[in-house]
Amino acid sequence: MYYKGIIKTNIALSLLKNTLYFSLFFALANTVTSQEKKLSTTKLFAELPDICPTPDAFDVAPDGSLTLSCPNFADKTMPGVLMRISKEGDVTKLIEVPVLASSGRSNPMGIAYDDKGVLYVCDNQTNKGRILRMTFNEDKLISTEVVAHGFNSINGIRFSNGFVYVTQTMLPKLKEDKVVGGVYRFSITSRNIKINNDTSDDNLIYTSKTQNNERQVGLDGLVFNKKGELFVGNLGDAIIYKLILNAKGKVESEMVYAKLPKNSAPDGINIDDNGNLYVAGFAQNQIFKIDTNKNVELLAEYPDNDGSEGGLDQPADLIVFNGKLIISNFDLMVAKGMINSKHNKPYTVSYLDLNE
Repeated sequence: MYYKGIIKTNIALSLLKNTLYFSLFFALANTVTSQEKKLSTTKLFAELPDICPTPDAFDVAPDGSLTLSCPNFADKTMPGVLMRISKEGDVTKLIEVPVLASSGRSNPMGIAYDDKGVLYVCDNQTNKGRILRMTFNEDKLISTEVVAHGFNSINGIRFSNGFVYVTQTMLPKLKEDKVVGGVYRFSITSRNIKINNDTSDDNLIYTSKTQNNERQVGLDGLVFNKKGELFVGNLGDAIIYKLILNAKGKVESEMVYAKLPKNSAPDGINIDDNGNLYVAGFAQNQIFKIDTNKNVELLAEYPDNDGSEGGLDQPADLIVFNGKLIISNFDLMVAKGMINSKHNKPYTVSYLDLNE
């Protein structure tokens, strides 16, 4: 019995080793397959004129063209502008965004059209930021109203069911040991709401503390799916959160939907008709896809370059548009942990063909 026990034990150990070897083999095989997967090549969709040296955010205009915001942080002698880009990639100036009197500036970043074709613009100015409500008659600006003002670091914006939702990357009054970012919600009928940038703001519906000490920046990109679920990206922590909102627009629950590489710095987020998310990796010249099973796939990645051939050059925002993923190349920030080494020409918009 003793020897039979030893034999049985040896056989069991042998089977266990074989199982472990096969498991390890297949795991390594899958890893190699993933590593060898060919990344997509981005192409040049449009070269921008000198009046748009720092392209930022997109939305689709009522006429089917793209609207692109240009805060022009790279050259403060230039006004903030909105550009029109046709389906063929032809670029024209839409308007100069009305300036704030006290600063003489406008820095349009996030933009969103509502269901009536009215455009909402995040004018990013430290502690003076505004949500502008801009009404057009075709390409002519008819009126500009202020929905809210006093934002510290307003960035992204989305429209949903009569409300606009905006992100702030930093709420300094809420900072203790870490930076806190937030999401605000405003009715499109609101006007001239003064923001305090703290929990006294009735319109503040969500906050998130950034844990990454290497990149203390908070919430940035956001997008809704067809169910009305809100996805928000924490740029510093490289986490995409899913927020469930109740009928009053308050956050009922939150969950970590996906984690990207820590050094990716997720910026703009967009979604396709099937619910797949696309995320701009600002720091490392990357584009990610997150499917509805929460699988993260790196679609494209570029070393430091000037974007002249359509390469990713500090991608800030992206949008699904006529079977393409259109990507803005911000190409400005030079900092620790970022591939971009300098701001230079050309100023470009890239694309990935989603049908290939």
